[in-house]
Amino acid sequence: MTQWLNRRGRLYWYDQYALNDQAVAFAKYDPDRIADELAATGADVIALYAAIQFSVAYYPSQIWPQHPNLHGRDYFGEVLERLRRRGKKVIAYINWLESRHPEWNMIPLGRENDPTLKEMPLAAWADPADPERRVQNVPGGQWRVPCINSPRRDQVIAVACEILDRYHPDAFHLDMFVNDGICVCPYCKPTLERICAQTDITREAIAAHWREYIDWKCERSASLLADLSREVRARGVVAAHNAFAPMSLSPNFGVDEQWLDSLDMFLSECFDAFLVPSTDLNATSINVRWQHAVGKPSAILRTSAQIHYSHWPLTEAQWQVCGAACKANGAKLFGPCGVGAYPDTTSSKHLLESVKKGFDFYMKDADLDEAATSAAKIALVFSWATRKYHGNGQDMRWCEEFAGWARLLIEEHLPYNIVVAERVVSAADLACYDLVILPNSATLDAIFCQAVRDYAAQGGLVLATAETSCFDRKGNLLPTPGLADVLGITRVGAVEGPFAIERSIEPEPASGLFQQVRSRGKVLVRHIAVDPAGSVAGTKDPMPLAPSEWPVVTANGFGRGRSAYIAFDIGRFFELHGDTHIGKLIVETVDALLPSRQVTVTAPRTVEVTVWRQEALNRTIIHLANRTVAWTLPTDARQIAEILPVHDIELCLEAPGAAVRVSGRDVAVEVCEQGLRLALRVPRLEAYGAVVIEPEEAAR
Repeated sequence: MTQWLNRRGRLYWYDQYALNDQAVAFAKYDPDRIADELAATGADVIALYAAIQFSVAYYPSQIWPQHPNLHGRDYFGEVLERLRRRGKKVIAYINWLESRHPEWNMIPLGRENDPTLKEMPLAAWADPADPERRVQNVPGGQWRVPCINSPRRDQVIAVACEILDRYHPDAFHLDMFVNDGICVCPYCKPTLERICAQTDITREAIAAHWREYIDWKCERSASLLADLSREVRARGVVAAHNAFAPMSLSPNFGVDEQWLDSLDMFLSECFDAFLVPSTDLNATSINVRWQHAVGKPSAILRTSAQIHYSHWPLTEAQWQVCGAACKANGAKLFGPCGVGAYPDTTSSKHLLESVKKGFDFYMKDADLDEAATSAAKIALVFSWATRKYHGNGQDMRWCEEFAGWARLLIEEHLPYNIVVAERVVSAADLACYDLVILPNSATLDAIFCQAVRDYAAQGGLVLATAETSCFDRKGNLLPTPGLADVLGITRVGAVEGPFAIERSIEPEPASGLFQQVRSRGKVLVRHIAVDPAGSVAGTKDPMPLAPSEWPVVTANGFGRGRSAYIAFDIGRFFELHGDTHIGKLIVETVDALLPSRQVTVTAPRTVEVTVWRQEALNRTIIHLANRTVAWTLPTDARQIAEILPVHDIELCLEAPGAAVRVSGRDVAVEVCEQGLRLALRVPRLEAYGAVVIEPEEAAR
């Protein structure tokens, strides 16, 4: 049933939006034309709207009102039938948002009297006497978000069952099921009053009871998804709900580890397209690695329109930047989403052609994905508990620290996998890695800490930063960090603000939440105190004074292994500022631990290098994804129009066999040296290329 989720494929998210009062909606509806256009793109899987974000159905529903411009025609059923005739898999789409019940709306704390959350004028065809047909004329782009504890829960499940029983799609998708912020609507407030033990709900009260609050919110969110997926799976249909990108979202959105049991695939929209904090052109690669880490088939959607338009296509370069990242990191389904078709059901010819070219690029060399697994030797740890409990949801420090490390490792051409702390139960789960990095993994379970302890004792390498293991799995401060013995430190206290780092030429500036520790190992870099008067410019660089008693970087031996500890959130500082001297310190610390790099690369930092294996073919694959563009942090005014070719890339790695054959996909490859070490040269790289290394006899 789910084989199609586990191989590379083309996913067309066919967005067919129409406003509740829109004369042109469905004016050119022709199911044969629509199916022909979608099939012509080469799509393997197509998401089709059964209902939109206004709770207006595109089929004759017994529960939700149907869009009047369909005049009773079954848009969803008619297009679904035609796509099936063409051999396509179909995902049925509905949306959590709606436009009929303002009394169900989420009421964010502080906006209790906000008139925009109240009822809007009704659509011309609404029935004021029928609560289920009091359809409001919601303007395009405005969201009416029902509370996760409102009667919306039962209605969404009822609609899902209606669609599943009538049409039997291949997969089912609930979109936009998030409630960001603290909701104080009548469905939530009684529980909040119980949690906070007071009737006046404030942010301070929520922060003081954060653990109980966030556990309740995430449980309510996860339980709806569990109930929905139970109905979906009972009918032999794949649960393919929007799981967003948890690494970029506050836990207050409700997306939590508990969601995973309700997902048969992990589907995310490409967050770098939204220009949100902690995302850049590396964000897609990081997100795909994370999807692998949670053990789900990876599906990535790239918003298919420019930010300031809804129906005008991306450039070919934008498709290739995202597609190359997906190819290099083992994504499965990839394709467009966003407002694609016009309300009259026609699509821009430029957009359709753009999607087809993007699909053709993505599917080239798809054989390299078959039964391939990452061979990276570095593990970067993600912790659900740290995301959920650390900082009481008041900031995104955990995300910035993680993103800084993830970004720098890519820029340094250091292949890595993301490992979820909660999925690690013993040292065996880490045994394939040369180095385990804990980026301010503050909140950790004792089981994970013991696994790391055993891994290090058996010869593993560990690098940790800042508050790593200072809190238990529920966010309670521990008297001694759980990995204090491995790291060789005793925590004394913490202070936040600017400081300087001892370096060979002169002290270098830094800032962050600095951990004051005593080290039982070797102090590699010392902390330099700075002028308490502060900076003359009001920035983070007051004048360095003299060395303090505290270390910044320490090294320690533990059993047969070794560890390094950096006493502040250095990844976060790099993520926020990108300072080269901070990046250099990170890299020095990594290289001092590693006996050697898995692959030595001479290439710009904008070239991603990943290493994969196809064990059945005894084949090693080095993927090269080029994101060298004129504007590396694109804005609305600077969309990517070209990928700049990179020349003379050099690769050096341990030869995977005595006699191997080296070939290139989409690149030429020159073998400069062959022996125990394999030295290779790629004369020119466009958007993507792969170096394939396999036994000489297998290549004949």
